[in-house]
Amino acid sequence: MTRICIAGLVAVVGLVAMAGEAGAGEEGGRYAIVVRREVAEGPWGKVVGALEAKHGGKVFAYDESPEEVRDRVGAYHPRYVCFVCEPTEDFPEFALVANAFCRNLDDDPYVDAIWGILTGFDEEHALELASAEPVVIRNAFTKTLGAWLDWVPEGTYVTEWTRDRGELGEKTPGEPFTLSSGGPTSDAEDARHVHGLLSEDEFDLIIGSGHGGHHNWMLMYPRGEGYLTARGGRFTMSAPGVELPLEASRPKVYWAVGNCLTGVVNSGRNSFNNSYALTWMKNGARQYIGAVQSTWYELNWNMADWFLKQEGRWTFAESLFLLRQWSHYLLDEEIVSGRDRQGTEFTDGIFVLYGDPALEARVEPSREPALTETLDVDETEDGDLVRMTYRVTVNFVGEGNKRTAEKYDGWRIFSYLLPDQVTDVTVEETDFARVVVPGETIIWDAGTGLKVGDERFVRFTARRLDD
Repeated sequence: MTRICIAGLVAVVGLVAMAGEAGAGEEGGRYAIVVRREVAEGPWGKVVGALEAKHGGKVFAYDESPEEVRDRVGAYHPRYVCFVCEPTEDFPEFALVANAFCRNLDDDPYVDAIWGILTGFDEEHALELASAEPVVIRNAFTKTLGAWLDWVPEGTYVTEWTRDRGELGEKTPGEPFTLSSGGPTSDAEDARHVHGLLSEDEFDLIIGSGHGGHHNWMLMYPRGEGYLTARGGRFTMSAPGVELPLEASRPKVYWAVGNCLTGVVNSGRNSFNNSYALTWMKNGARQYIGAVQSTWYELNWNMADWFLKQEGRWTFAESLFLLRQWSHYLLDEEIVSGRDRQGTEFTDGIFVLYGDPALEARVEPSREPALTETLDVDETEDGDLVRMTYRVTVNFVGEGNKRTAEKYDGWRIFSYLLPDQVTDVTVEETDFARVVVPGETIIWDAGTGLKVGDERFVRFTARRLDD
């Protein structure tokens, strides 16, 4: 969607071309299903049909490459794009193709739709994922950044760092996250402890970090001998003297925030039969976010600013989408440079969401969000022209190295998902330094970091695309 930029109080009015096919999609927005024709015409056709019925979607079938249907999908202006793939796809390559596809539905550099890849061990597994019910996240497990649990009702933390062996943490309802000692002191103890927790099958969200591969997760970082390994669609927790099967079924989402390669699923020498991601999706995960290449940069960690810290305002998939909008602003406006820019460009393209991108998976609110964001939409006398007023107030600024932390003076840049696609934007008033509106989002730049109690707003008129 062609972007509209506002610097200070000077509005630069841009136009988003919205002509094209109008879909009948559900209230959440148009839903495009992009699939190889031979896949749609075979047994996997029932997966495509289930998505089409569930979301009022429109199918775009290609023969060799999604590029064949890009113009038609762009004219459809979807909010969601779901790529349906058999598990034999080369996913590291396809994820990059899908990411580029969804950035090129129009002429700006921003991602133009919330996208995901729906696959499974077979069509029946994929059909289960297509039919998944919403996931409410009340109880989380993390083996990294225990303080993230302060943003969920309850949860459990076990350290991944060898330097911190024995460190545990707990978040109970109504109480802050607390650390304790006395945890595992060896790889074998760590494997047994984590196996016991995951086997209880009480978590709605699992967050993993540290070294990972197509088929496994190393439990400790930077090195260790404890692994959770997928083989033939089954899990085994192993360490010296330990070999325990693991099964789970509770509906959940899995965020491999810092793992390398667990999003590969299938490639030349790595069979989907041993996929770590798919095996979790056989063990209750309705969505999985992971990397399809090795990563040395922490861009995906910033997704917590939307998914966790806004207390259920955004779904798992929306949070990844908003992160991508934010990261492209950093690149497009040259906020990052050198190694920082290189890392942002690299990791922005290698994280992928598996599952239905329209699935409702969000945190159950348990505290005041980091930001209070409101959007007032008022009708005008001019038909589909509306006046939108967006306001933000900062409630929390954290510590650490993330770009919204105290180190960076707080919340300088952020993104917000609009309820409708818009065009013909005219800004009437704002106290942000800069605003970009790429059709579906407001991306704001305060110029300097905002601290607790700081407020900003933008008021503009726009025409919304009627679904």
